[in-house]
Amino acid sequence: MVRSKLKAGLVELKLNGVKTKLSKNVFNGDEVELKWENPIPTVIQPENLKLKIVYEDKNIIVVNKPSGMVTHLACGNYRHTLVNALEYYRRNVSDYKDEFSTMSLELTDESIRRGIVHRLDKDTSGLIITARNYKTQNFLKSEFKKRCVKKYYLAILSGIPAMSQGNIKTSVFRLKSNARKFKASSDLTKGKFAYSKYRVLKTFGKYSLVLFRIYTGRTHQIRLHANFLGLSVVGDSLYGKKSDDGFMLHAVKAVFTEPDAKKKLRLKIKMPKRFLHFINKNK
Repeated sequence: MVRSKLKAGLVELKLNGVKTKLSKNVFNGDEVELKWENPIPTVIQPENLKLKIVYEDKNIIVVNKPSGMVTHLACGNYRHTLVNALEYYRRNVSDYKDEFSTMSLELTDESIRRGIVHRLDKDTSGLIITARNYKTQNFLKSEFKKRCVKKYYLAILSGIPAMSQGNIKTSVFRLKSNARKFKASSDLTKGKFAYSKYRVLKTFGKYSLVLFRIYTGRTHQIRLHANFLGLSVVGDSLYGKKSDDGFMLHAVKAVFTEPDAKKKLRLKIKMPKRFLHFINKNK
């Protein structure tokens, strides 16, 4: 757990029974007691949150995740996540009854990611593929690992790429100076390999609407590759500038193999309204 998350909501810290500060050094055999303002729950709370179901069958549920929703439970995010919404949907709404809908809601390292085979950042909207049983979950995780799933994103960039289309191959690595941030480098030995293709669909004013296909699934990959082009995704407060219009990154299309029938599923959704509003406002 990172220091900032450990400190958030911490009301009391004891070391060997004595109140102390978070900066205090600890050693093997020390007893540490932590008390938070909002204790970590022991069960997952199913929540009746509005879900846009793009496709579902007995094995999968594909959701159009809204911007602002966290994908799965984690420190500081135990409510209002996609996992909370899926637990409710499986148990109370869906016509399909699956393996996960009958399982315990006890909060464990496994249950907080139940059905999740890939993720989107909180402020990124669009397609997320989720599993309804362990067989499908393992299959889809393997497909993602083998890079068999084709993923396409729409992004509005602040600025216009010098080339209307191209390939971006870099390494990506975490910055030592800021653990939240990564960097892309043309030196492929510096970190993990990241590969994207892009095509400019439209330019308007000082902005561009760009379609990305990512071949690897690195953290912040499109945001980093936009930076590599000397640009930034509109609304990206980490690598660019925050915008009142929101974060302009949307997972628009996915092509993958259906687990049982082994047929290709091609799913595509519309551009979100916040994109259309931004484009019309900045023509």
